[in-house]
Amino acid sequence: MDKLPPEILLHILEFTVVALYGNKNGLLKLRTTCRLFDEVLKPFALRTLQLEFTRLDRTERRLRPPNEDALRRVGPLCRALYLDMMVVRDEGEVKFLGDMFAQVPTMNSFVSTLRHRYCMNDASFTEIDYRNQLGVMLEYAPNVTAVKLNLPFQLVSPGQYRAATMILGNSFEALAQRPEESETLKTLVLENLSDMSVVSLWRNPQDVKNIMTAFSDLRNLFMSVRRNEEGQAHTINFRNRLWEMIGKAEKLESLCLVDLDADEKHYYDIKTSSQRDSTLEDWQFRCVPTIRKPPKSVLPNLKCLELRQVEVMGCGLLSMFKCFSNSLRELYLDGVYLKTIYSAESPQDINNTLWIGLPNVRPPLNHRWIATYLRQIKSQLRVCRVANLGYDQYIMGEEPVENNATYDLVDPSGLSRSLEQRFVEVATGIKQPPTPDGSPVSYFPEESSQDSWALADRERPANMRIDDWHASYYLSTQRNPTSAWQKSIDGQFANCNQFTLNALHNFADNAYNGMTLLNRMNASETTHTQGIV
Repeated sequence: MDKLPPEILLHILEFTVVALYGNKNGLLKLRTTCRLFDEVLKPFALRTLQLEFTRLDRTERRLRPPNEDALRRVGPLCRALYLDMMVVRDEGEVKFLGDMFAQVPTMNSFVSTLRHRYCMNDASFTEIDYRNQLGVMLEYAPNVTAVKLNLPFQLVSPGQYRAATMILGNSFEALAQRPEESETLKTLVLENLSDMSVVSLWRNPQDVKNIMTAFSDLRNLFMSVRRNEEGQAHTINFRNRLWEMIGKAEKLESLCLVDLDADEKHYYDIKTSSQRDSTLEDWQFRCVPTIRKPPKSVLPNLKCLELRQVEVMGCGLLSMFKCFSNSLRELYLDGVYLKTIYSAESPQDINNTLWIGLPNVRPPLNHRWIATYLRQIKSQLRVCRVANLGYDQYIMGEEPVENNATYDLVDPSGLSRSLEQRFVEVATGIKQPPTPDGSPVSYFPEESSQDSWALADRERPANMRIDDWHASYYLSTQRNPTSAWQKSIDGQFANCNQFTLNALHNFADNAYNGMTLLNRMNASETTHTQGIV
């Protein structure tokens, strides 16, 4: 090896880094080969530093005391932080489980472990411990420009929990109070962000100031959102506060929003709800928060937007597109459901909100046809990719009636193209093939004066490949400017913490076993009571 020219050896090591993508432990072992290997591989292997429960828990710290000297040496090489707090439990959550399992003695140990080890307290770690440790890491790692924060993932959510809010608030404080010579934050991933945390932080002026400072130079933002509170007033408040928060990132270039309350396993062309399932108001407010009154900046530099696993109202989605129309160049939609209302008294209104629209018909007044609207507002999309689009239909009336609504799911050209492919074609101005009888197919804007720019003006490609229109395929095989940081905050190694996965599975298994025992006890008592009667 000593006889190899340095240039060749460096190329070999760089190729090794690529070959070991996702295998950080393998790369760390290679560092011990020799001093040259260590010097070349260290910037890759130590690109991301991790802070998780075992680095904070007092029991674990006694067994493995932290090495601050090592942190001081490797800190300048670090470019990203992975903060994994998913296993932290909340006192409210543990109290709820304790009350539920009060009649199941075998669950006492499980509940006690959650309370004394996994809740923030003097026996485990406090919010001050978390804030101090994160502050030390940021002090020794001045070149950090990307942060991923996994907030607590709660088993149950029957109320307002403080643990996630305290962790989020202290994280923003630590980021806002970094040493002056530090790099600014460019990429931020927030997983399991709760509506209660957003609303609570916005009540505190100091928290708002910290968010503004942390977001001042932010370019990429990923948020997966979970809602624990219901009610119209709270939902409107959350929507406004969320977009006020996002709006503080005036230099933001890419944004991804994911709704964790949506079902990500099953996709349907049409899913239905009725008054038997929920009120119209509750159904409407389950949609992802969208812009109604734009933030002051309106994110003038936003180039890339991704919406995933969300339900949207047509008016809210169009409002968002209109706000970003001057800057948006790339749009990705995956698992997005458009909410529509069906009433037996006015069945003709079923097509008020459509993904594409009806061919050769101008949208009537108060109709919202999404793809057609994107052309109408002169959107300048260079990339448009969608997958798993559908309709979320609400049937009015106390006695829901069956309806044969097909919306625009059928390909008028008779080519059996999917809704997603046709949406991309129409939104990007690709001319449509004729119907089977040879009649032309066009999608018109609302007014004839808009025809000059809104009608299709691009010739249809000879072959449309799946990556020309399919969002998840394109993002996984071509490039991902919106959500790649969710899996890998540094772009090199996947963010994975086996301790967290094992702990969460253990929590879920124990809770499931407890529910099984509780159900058996209740069934036994019911049988005994019926026998006495």
